[in-house]
Formats: sequence, structure tokens, C-alpha cells
Amino acid sequence: MEPYETAYSFLSPEYHYLFHMLAWMLPALLLQWAVGWKILLRHWNIILAVPAIVGTYLIFTDMVAVAQGVWFFDERQILGWSPGGVPIEEWGFFYLTSLLVVQCYLLLLPQKHRKPLKTKAAAN
Repeated sequence: MEPYETAYSFLSPEYHYLFHMLAWMLPALLLQWAVGWKILLRHWNIILAVPAIVGTYLIFTDMVAVAQGVWFFDERQILGWSPGGVPIEEWGFFYLTSLLVVQCYLLLLPQKHRKPLKTKAAAN
């Protein structure tokens, strides 16, 4: 078998990381929104803030780890744009993973701990 020969050999090797990340994250994100969109919309501020904070923290720790040689990325399997030495796919991974976790948390949070649904009676 040739190096990088896989079932998805229609992809150039530099798209491998992006393909794998999106192939497993997007269905989960779509399912979360399909099932719990009303809950998620009520908590939009948390859904934006938590991944931004956690994802950014994880990117900075990755920058340190890469700079210290703790690990590296196979240049043949990434797009090549690496702000701060961390591939853009890794940035997406940290933000999307944080998004999946916070949305899952909100969907599994007991009703009594969620923001109440605004009704027309409550708005008057």
C-alpha cells in the first residue's frame, strides 16, 4: 500500500486532517442543533464565550508545546497555514471541540438549571 493510500484517496494528503476533523464533528454538531436548537439558542452567549475562551487557551498551550518540540504536525497532511506555529486545522479542532462540549453540557443540563423559555406572557 502506498503511503497515504486510503479509502479517501480522492483527497490530496494536505486535506487529511481537515477531512477527519469535519467528518466526525459536523454530524455531531448538526445532531445537537437538530435535537436541541431551542435550548441552544437561549444560551447563545455561553455557546460563543466558552469555546472562544477555552479554544484560545488550548491553542496557546499548543503553541508552547510545538515550540518546545513536544510534538509536531506532519506537513504533508495539513493545509500549510500555521499561525503561531499551530496549523489552522488545529485551531478549528480546539474551537469545534469546545463548542461540542459546551453544547452537550447545555443539552444535558437539568431543566431547572437552564434559562427559562421566554413566553409572550412573560414579555408583557
